[in-house]
Amino acid sequence: MFNSNIAMLVGRLGADAEIKTLPNGKVATMSLAVDQNFKNRAGKWQTTTHWFRVVTYLPWLIDNVIASEATKGRPMFIHGSLRARSWEQEGKKYNSVEIEVDHTGGIVPVGADSTPLNQVMVTGRLGGHADIKTLPGQDGGKMASFSLAADRSFKDRAGEWQHVTDWLRVVTFQSSLIEKVLAKQATKGRLVVVQGVLRAREWGDKDGEVRTSIEIEVDGSGSIFPVLEDKAA
Repeated sequence: MFNSNIAMLVGRLGADAEIKTLPNGKVATMSLAVDQNFKNRAGKWQTTTHWFRVVTYLPWLIDNVIASEATKGRPMFIHGSLRARSWEQEGKKYNSVEIEVDHTGGIVPVGADSTPLNQVMVTGRLGGHADIKTLPGQDGGKMASFSLAADRSFKDRAGEWQHVTDWLRVVTFQSSLIEKVLAKQATKGRLVVVQGVLRAREWGDKDGEVRTSIEIEVDGSGSIFPVLEDKAA
């Protein structure tokens, strides 16, 4: 459990999968739309759609499933892990989070009547103390956010061990969780298990460009567990 990084989603593909041949294999990428039904502060039901990028380098999965089944509008079950990615374009640095399906996961076509699914569980260390803010407006309430460092070790295609840290953003609006857990125990370096859902958020930068970030939201069905570590180990 202490090395977990699991994302399970059911959604529909926004376009046919894009498959490219690399010097040492293949890569397939897909855009996945996952619907979220929720009640707003006025008590009315609303539906919003979150878009996520899915990638895999598994040859057998690309050849046997994605090449024939991953078409626009097709509902898919995705079982993968969250990966942080950064790149530069026209002098600007961009950061995003995608879902990578490796040998521990899978991609399965599902029926058109399948219920949307959005579940994430990640273990990592806090990059700093949780940032807790009081929200404006008559309803008040609080919001807490923190950066989570999820370490992973893997063998690259040359057979060499690589050690990478994926930095993920976690946010919650749950008052009881903020007051009972985060305000008291969410300190820099603390090991925690986060259970939540994946959300896509749009925001404008200082140049007026619209950017999209992917974060983990801990809602009413999720939780944050501080892990007790053996200091003598």
